[in-house]
Amino acid sequence: MLTVAGLLLTTPVWAQNPTPAAAPSAAGDSSGMPPEWDSKIPLPKGATLISSTVPKTGVVHSADFSAPGSYDELVSFYEKELPKAGFTMGPKVAAPARKVYNRTFNASQIMDSVLISPSSSDPSKLTIHIAYTPLKKQ
Repeated sequence: MLTVAGLLLTTPVWAQNPTPAAAPSAAGDSSGMPPEWDSKIPLPKGATLISSTVPKTGVVHSADFSAPGSYDELVSFYEKELPKAGFTMGPKVAAPARKVYNRTFNASQIMDSVLISPSSSDPSKLTIHIAYTPLKKQ
């Protein structure tokens, strides 16, 4: 379990050069969201975009958010809101003592993931890392 949690905290190569982006508005203004953001992915009220990445190769984008609330509140939010948004829940890894939670979720055969973990700049705060594949334009 600790090995898996340790792997989840390792930053993937495609996410090592984050591009700062503007914070989303409370109204959900998509102009402040990461590139090609899937607007079906729920974000907790008050979430602020910290950074985002666009892959140099492949299709997986990522975004890091900070959000108010405790570890338990954020985990509960994603456990309830992802299914409400139409996503099928995949495997989950949770280590409450370390405040680490990772859940894969999918829709239309596209797998995304959410990772909640302590902030690297302030361990008393939490960061939400979402890896997502943009929806194909019709």
